[in-house]
Amino acid sequence: MIHGPTVIDTGWAERILRSLKRLGEVRAKLGGTTGYVALLDAGLDSVVEFDRKLPSECLSELNEWADVLVLTNHGKSRESGLAFAEQVLSRAEGVDSLVQVERPGEPDGGIVLWNPDDAERKVAEHLRIDLGLKITGVRTVRTEKSGMKRSRRVACVEPGDRILVNGITVGVAESRNVELVFDDSGYLVEIRGGRIKPEGVERLGRVDPERVVVKTDRRLRRTEPERKRVKSGPERIHRVLLVDHDAERKVEDMHRSDAVVSVGDDTTCVCAELGDRLGVWVIGLVDLDPDGWVRDDTRESLRGSENLAALLVCERDDDAGKLVRERFFRDREVRVLDPPVTVGELVEEVKECVREVLKCVYHKAKETSA
Repeated sequence: MIHGPTVIDTGWAERILRSLKRLGEVRAKLGGTTGYVALLDAGLDSVVEFDRKLPSECLSELNEWADVLVLTNHGKSRESGLAFAEQVLSRAEGVDSLVQVERPGEPDGGIVLWNPDDAERKVAEHLRIDLGLKITGVRTVRTEKSGMKRSRRVACVEPGDRILVNGITVGVAESRNVELVFDDSGYLVEIRGGRIKPEGVERLGRVDPERVVVKTDRRLRRTEPERKRVKSGPERIHRVLLVDHDAERKVEDMHRSDAVVSVGDDTTCVCAELGDRLGVWVIGLVDLDPDGWVRDDTRESLRGSENLAALLVCERDDDAGKLVRERFFRDREVRVLDPPVTVGELVEEVKECVREVLKCVYHKAKETSA
């Protein structure tokens, strides 16, 4: 299982896949969706299976087929990578052991064996010899599942890190000891050691504290790819998708769409990255107040986007999102246009939907009109 963009951008995911194929048949999955753009850039999308299931669910599925499970990851630190693997392993149904390749190529990187048997040790030794990786430790983890908890301690967090829950930014860390506290109904009510973001909590809604995906970092993608695959958007637009602050959950839907209306600064930046690679036009509803997952300046982030049709700057992007959902999408998330329209015609129609909250319009991050 491959997790995150960094291990892909650095070329290590591809090297590890090639090495494992020397031992036998290999099946690979991308666990989580943050690394999907990197997967496209590396040309591995035909080799690595992608769905938006939890990493633990990906491991459970692979376990039904594989003799040995290998996790490749590049956390922001060795400690965060180990904490991630321990959490995933403890939640994966039927998974007892794991070979983890963590931060390969870094001084503190290497191979970690979790509850290994002879098969895991053989695979680790092969990777050590074939790729020059060192075996840095053997660890054990209890895999018994605990009962429902009302809080989640966040591991390996630094002050200033953004806190992302199920793809939604809910706060910012203010210490190294951060705990998410949920009420009995599953609503996030407090971030101990951090500052909560009320609008993010409202979007998150009711969740299962044990199953939510929690991420902390300064940026979604800390590395730059060697190559970037770009595909032009279509001449006529038939299927339009609404992505409202949840780009990570809409990757598969974007594949089937001609255009996306995205709500939120960081969401629009992620959609633009995907849109360039998938050949999908993007119209962004933003208020130029990003959480900073991509960059601190939305317009700077989008300056090089080929398929950004327009950036509609509104007083509050949440309000604009509600208007476009009601007026253009008719309270749905997909609209099929018959007959199809040009991208310019679509921009004008979306602009009209948010006219009363619209401040100005940027095309490819250049101001054009209101």
